[in-house]
Amino acid sequence: MAGCLLCARLEQIDAGRYPYAVAQLSTGYVNLMECQYYEGTVEFVSRVCVAELHELDPEFRARQLEEMATVAAAVWRAYGPRKLNYEALGNAVPHLHWRIIPRLPDDPNPAGPIWENPEFVAAMKAGTAEPTAARRADLKRRLAAALGAR
Repeated sequence: MAGCLLCARLEQIDAGRYPYAVAQLSTGYVNLMECQYYEGTVEFVSRVCVAELHELDPEFRARQLEEMATVAAAVWRAYGPRKLNYEALGNAVPHLHWRIIPRLPDDPNPAGPIWENPEFVAAMKAGTAEPTAARRADLKRRLAAALGAR
């Protein structure tokens, strides 16, 4: 879709210019989120630019949900959380994408949603929770290995 932020990102990935890209599956792209306040946060971006899950062809949708679960299992293996959170909001960017957020043992607010954590919200807005290049490489390596172990 013209002007879609995630379509532009997928073009960057295809050109090898997006440093957070981890893997491509049949229905979507697996990337680390730039904000790593919740370390290991991943996005799974649909190859098809639609706003809503029900807009996908039923066969593609079933494969995408299966692959999203595969990505979630890889996040679990790679980062060892105590719980995973899943989001597919799309209010700001209406290209279907999932965020998979590992809630680690040292989570500052383990019982609440991430959006209730004012430090997280501030870090997202300020762009202060991006990992160093070395940390990003380690997170990507761990997730890619976990995806390969499926």
